Amino acid sequence: MAVNSRRISSIEGARARRLALPRYLRLDGARYLLGLVILLCLMSLIVLVQTGVVATRGYAISTLETQKVNLLRERTRLQERQARAQSLERIRRRAEQIGMLPVQEWQIRYIELPAAVTPPLVPPDAGSK
Repeated sequence: MAVNSRRISSIEGARARRLALPRYLRLDGARYLLGLVILLCLMSLIVLVQTGVVATRGYAISTLETQKVNLLRERTRLQERQARAQSLERIRRRAEQIGMLPVQEWQIRYIELPAAVTPPLVPPDAGSK
């Protein structure tokens, strides 16, 4: 077994590693291909995420539009129901059902007020004190 008696100083070793570094950083064909594949994977991932977001929003919009149509139909039904409830004929029939009768001429009384009556601004007993 051979023993290396010569010891490399740490400065010389660092220099040797520094000089060898550009060899590791050189890009040959395989490294270019690897970088291109990684770049394409990232771009595909971005496109997939965007497609997922658009699909989710489209589904939400579709659900909201369905709810809107249902609410518009319900509003129309409620407006029709309100119109029927406010019908004078229905009110008359309901009043007859609970025992109410139309007003007769002899039941109507009118109160006549004098036309030029104005209330006093100061009460009559306030000036005597």
